Amino acid sequence: MFLPIPKKITVVSPHLDDAVFSCGCLLAESPDALVITVFAGVPDPEVATTAWDAATGFNSANQAVLARRDEDTEAMRRLGTIGIRLSFWDGQYGRTYQTSDLVPALEAILEQRGGTVVLPMGLLHPDHLLTSNACLAVREAFLRSQEYAEDDAIDHPNKWLVYEEAVYRQVPGLVLTRLAACKQAGLRMRPVEFATSSLKKKAHAVGAYRSQLAQFGAAKRADMFALERYWQLDLE
Repeated sequence: MFLPIPKKITVVSPHLDDAVFSCGCLLAESPDALVITVFAGVPDPEVATTAWDAATGFNSANQAVLARRDEDTEAMRRLGTIGIRLSFWDGQYGRTYQTSDLVPALEAILEQRGGTVVLPMGLLHPDHLLTSNACLAVREAFLRSQEYAEDDAIDHPNKWLVYEEAVYRQVPGLVLTRLAACKQAGLRMRPVEFATSSLKKKAHAVGAYRSQLAQFGAAKRADMFALERYWQLDLE
């Protein structure tokens, strides 16, 4: 099923690159696009370098995240998209969070933003699953609130989409397993498509994440430019 490009979209990204890798074409073509990156907090200078950050050429976690934030700023500029970063630390830096920790920050932005929310399916990575579940909790709160039903002055989100995270969606059976879990939780999802033609612009934005791309093999990099896949969350 093909949908028109939403005029106002908010893509919720677990990390500094997921939104562009997975939704870059859609972001490039929406006239009013915003990316919220959840795990974009800057670790304290004394936090030890992780294996991933060392492999990407950084000497500390603090240095790595600051550089990645600069790369993300450039990617947003190339797409013509606005970015908001939350202060939660990437899971590799040793802090743990619960769904309830993320919900208030996301709810505050999404309640005022309205439009279409595009959230990650929650594949493989714990930060991805946590982000997905937090977005679904915000959606459920909106749907249950009396204000959502009766106050037309509040521009709550009116459509919710789920995107399959590039690279992770390649893992055999992973998408089907997550879909089954969502169905078990009472969520009804249907695949949808957008007629986008901005692959060149997306590729330019993806190229901004220089420190990360070298760590992905050819198959994973190719998946970033494969067809973006989305699912619409329907009301029961």
